[in-house]
Amino acid sequence: MKRIGQWLLCVIGVEVVGVLSGLLAGDIAATYAKLDTPPFSPPGNIIGIIWTVLYGLIGTALFFILEAKTSKKVKNHALFLFFLQLLLNFIWSIVFFGATNFWVGVVIVLLLLAVVLACLIYFYAIQKLATFLFTPYFIWCVYAAYLAIGLAIKN
Repeated sequence: MKRIGQWLLCVIGVEVVGVLSGLLAGDIAATYAKLDTPPFSPPGNIIGIIWTVLYGLIGTALFFILEAKTSKKVKNHALFLFFLQLLLNFIWSIVFFGATNFWVGVVIVLLLLAVVLACLIYFYAIQKLATFLFTPYFIWCVYAAYLAIGLAIKN
């Protein structure tokens, strides 16, 4: 029962970060709807659903990293990278949609992509299931980088 509580805390904590970022960014859907989007852009109404699922996977990956039996040094490095990517993720929406500072948002999403990749590498050495859970997030970040660059160019 204790493990379920810890898992829920990880998932809810990451979901709350996402919700707070969205709230601080303002009306993301309205801003997105006004933009000239690049090819293969998703409809705005599914992006929130995708992020909700991704945040659940990200929180679950955190749970498995916290539970992993590995050296404290390796785990701490992985957790540093995890929280760094979560911070970059948090500020991205605020900068990109809230401040409509598209080119700074592009820099942030590229940094986010690099840190998520570093997480994948560290997670693989610690807990392969966490790597598997983080992989859809990495794929979405690649897509988000494409969208951010396309939106910055077109707007």
